[in-house]
Amino acid sequence: MIRGIRLRSLLLFSLILGTSSAQAYIDYAPNDHLAEEVADHSYRILPHNEHYSLAIDGDFFKPVFVGSNNFNYYKYDFYHGNGYWVDTRVEFKPVEDLIVNMKFDVTQGTSSNGPTLDALIVPHVALTYRWHLLGFDWAARLSDIERQTIGTGLFIEFKETEGGWITAKRDSFEAKMMVDGTGSFRVEGGLIAFDVSFWDHLLGGTFFIQETDNSFSPPQYMGTVYSKRDWSNGLGYGLEYGGDSAAPAMIAYAQYKGSFGNFNVFLKPQFRHYGHGVLGTLPGNVQQNYVSYDQNDKPYTTLMDIFVYGDDVNTFSGQLNVEYVFNSFYRVYAETEALRYEYQKVPTLQAFFYRTGFKFYPFKNRDDEFGVLVGNKYLIASTAVDASGQVRTYSSPLANDFENKPLFLQQTFIMANFSAKF
Repeated sequence: MIRGIRLRSLLLFSLILGTSSAQAYIDYAPNDHLAEEVADHSYRILPHNEHYSLAIDGDFFKPVFVGSNNFNYYKYDFYHGNGYWVDTRVEFKPVEDLIVNMKFDVTQGTSSNGPTLDALIVPHVALTYRWHLLGFDWAARLSDIERQTIGTGLFIEFKETEGGWITAKRDSFEAKMMVDGTGSFRVEGGLIAFDVSFWDHLLGGTFFIQETDNSFSPPQYMGTVYSKRDWSNGLGYGLEYGGDSAAPAMIAYAQYKGSFGNFNVFLKPQFRHYGHGVLGTLPGNVQQNYVSYDQNDKPYTTLMDIFVYGDDVNTFSGQLNVEYVFNSFYRVYAETEALRYEYQKVPTLQAFFYRTGFKFYPFKNRDDEFGVLVGNKYLIASTAVDASGQVRTYSSPLANDFENKPLFLQQTFIMANFSAKF
């Protein structure tokens, strides 16, 4: 179990260090709205027009594990480098309201085992159609529906999802139905989620219907009410309360994102509560069914990290991201998270995560960068087993991890990388 010093000291330390609006790793590349993104990035050099757009984002990295936790098996993790992660994205728009998105994640976590043994291509393909009917703007998407957050993220937050959704919008009203064929919480099973909000999410509600024929005995129905808002001055908040017939759950957070001179700042304190028995026997039986390099931007505060150790828990956490921009060529940053998870039946989890380093942008008017960082927040760095517990493999985008581990662990490392966008 991760251990650390008292939360008060951790929060004070995080206020000193901060963390950046830019990520220490390659930014998550959405498989949507590529035409708008390319039009906004003048440095993109691949061809595009009104009917198609192309983009390639790549990151080449080399981590080195250090410290007392550097057990031998870390060296056999999928991402122990030299490695690369390259997003190749294509968007086709044959007519205005029909869009086909394709993203191919080409990755090699390490060159240690030869040029092809660990190389992967992870495909993401989606079809989106938009129309206007009965005074509402409608949209539907099938297959890759990307990262999903329902409500404020009390149960589903930043979740890579495969299935479909349909939305209806009119003025400040929005309704959404999502079908998650990946099960949201476990590899097996499925889930239907409804999210309805008024006045630009000032008041909203969610409702979940889950398949009960799977191994963690979930409740068939769950529901929440929520309120969230992000203002133009950088301030924001989120509140959500709900649960199932077994127990309640809630989340409350405030956040700020802004700039002061050469400083970019992001701050988010957060509280969560999950009662005993909520989501059946999922606590202590978490599966990570997608471990990709571009998940490094995620916080250590989602339900799937918290439930590794159990439920019946109160969580206190704080993120603070500060970046100092010297000029168009140089910037330094630190990314920190302090957390304290108070469980009723297992020891309190207390930890401090950080990544800090600098970036160098060698080419004028481009977004390519060289970076060096030191940190202790590392994506799952151990081998995984299959559902039978017999076959071991890497924790990778194409290998489910059944070992009840959080997405990140506390492992000190140094990393050099180069990122480029074309």
